[in-house]
Amino acid sequence: MSQTSISRSLHAVVNALNAMMDNCIRFPVTANKIQEIKQGFFEKSGFPGVIGAIDGTHIAIFPPEAEREYLFINRKLYHSLNVLAICDSNCEILAVNSAHGGRTHDARVLRSSRIFAHLERKHREGEIDSWLLGDSAYPLLPFLLTPKLNEVKGTPGARYTEHHVRTRVSIERCFGIVKGRWCCLRKERALHYRPQFAALIVNACCVLHNMAIRWGIPYDEIHLDELDIIPPIPYNGVNEENREQTRNRVIQWYFSN
Repeated sequence: MSQTSISRSLHAVVNALNAMMDNCIRFPVTANKIQEIKQGFFEKSGFPGVIGAIDGTHIAIFPPEAEREYLFINRKLYHSLNVLAICDSNCEILAVNSAHGGRTHDARVLRSSRIFAHLERKHREGEIDSWLLGDSAYPLLPFLLTPKLNEVKGTPGARYTEHHVRTRVSIERCFGIVKGRWCCLRKERALHYRPQFAALIVNACCVLHNMAIRWGIPYDEIHLDELDIIPPIPYNGVNEENREQTRNRVIQWYFSN
């Protein structure tokens, strides 16, 4: 095939898969689905109330020819998209946001997402027994629990963090499976397209990933990126007392014995 034909076919397939996103990537909103996801996490790691593990991953792209190129230069000094994803205990993707450049902090990507607005609203309405699990790059919120660092071994706080880490590994494994299936998403490959279309390619790969999970298609490789610790940024939405209250309640109720 000619390069022109390949490009035309690629755009058609990617656009078609993006049109399927609402059917293939769904955040839980019904009581039955929420309970199913909570149960899946609890059976695997013993952490209650979890409706998703959240993290960001960088997808390398070719340097864009644009005035705002600096928005895509990440902490490791290469051009990328900072892709937010949330998954369940089976590594099925529940939400994805590929619209931000690599310079954007994980927490800022979250705050600009529809999921954040949805969970804030649910918390205001009184739903206080469901939460995401994120690493320390994210703010501690009533609906997003982060690890409790530097706890003495054997204490409730340490047990909480051990279960937190064991539960949240689902999203790291999810990224590893996606990049194992689709080598174009790895750092050493880089997507040679404009950022907007590169984001659509990421979405398309996530749709195909969910299809493969649901159909039980095996994967040959898990590709793990090098560890990149992102420092937290201040969050001014909810006061510190309210943020700590939820985490301390979870530790007291479930990890004290």
